[in-house]
Amino acid sequence: MKIQKADEVADFTSYLSDIDNIFFESSAKRDFCNDEEKQSFREVSLGRYVVRHRDSFFVALDDAGRAVGYLAGCLENPAKLDHFKDIAYFRYIDDICQNYPAHFHVNIAGQYRNRGLGTTLVKRFAEWATLHSVEGIQVVTSSVLEASHSTDDWAFVNCERFRGCP
Repeated sequence: MKIQKADEVADFTSYLSDIDNIFFESSAKRDFCNDEEKQSFREVSLGRYVVRHRDSFFVALDDAGRAVGYLAGCLENPAKLDHFKDIAYFRYIDDICQNYPAHFHVNIAGQYRNRGLGTTLVKRFAEWATLHSVEGIQVVTSSVLEASHSTDDWAFVNCERFRGCP
């Protein structure tokens, strides 16, 4: 297994099909009215990271060279970036974003879960954030999704719980 930054992977775009499959397989939202709605959801939750934050996007490649997991990250405060203004919960946690600007989501292909791969990706992102003097990383999780490891395993501190936020 090899973890690489997307901007260091030769022909990264050739892995996007695998990454998309992992993204939709892992998503709590599975039903879409049409392809336009599905692609819009992908853009909001994944596409902007691929396009605008490739330097903080990590991909896990198996021994055959297939993408089997990824971490889509951003080192900057999302509440201050125009391309995140459409994500309402960043406005709800603006105060948290001040101290914990970096954020990410991580997804692993089903057959590779519970092997520590998600933790390895999170550690690589944390190292990347430290290298760039980013002092805090925030994680927003959904009560709908069940992670194979809790954020406690990653040494994150629970800053706030909120309900009813889109």
